[in-house]
Amino acid sequence: MKFFSVQKVSSAEAKKIRLFLILSLLFIFISTYLSPSKLIRNFLPGIFHRESNCLLLNITGIPCPFCGMTRSFEELIKFNFMNTFYYNPSSVFIFTFLASISLVIFVLSVYNYKISINSGRKTFIAFAAVLLTVWIINIIFGHY
Repeated sequence: MKFFSVQKVSSAEAKKIRLFLILSLLFIFISTYLSPSKLIRNFLPGIFHRESNCLLLNITGIPCPFCGMTRSFEELIKFNFMNTFYYNPSSVFIFTFLASISLVIFVLSVYNYKISINSGRKTFIAFAAVLLTVWIINIIFGHY
């Protein structure tokens, strides 16, 4: 089962990959503190019955797989690992995975390589299984 492959690219494309990665990380950091849902909360106060900014949780009462991720990320930046785990138990694993993948992508791009994801049925099933597992963990143990 081959989910991804590594391919040689031009130095110009490698620079684009690094720029995209850096801008994506910058966007994540900025959007953590300037959440659009905080603005929506001011315009639609009837939808938000809870402290959470999650639309699914506020409308249906069911947390999404990523409920508590913003607060968890804020706590991770402060190195408060107990609260990171408290807000979303799977966040520690997700952040570690994303940080590792980002580092690998960056290092590969320095040497003019990129990762290509081989999409297909097996990839979709693996992604769906991971997402379902994260959702179940968050429903059982999450504090939203």
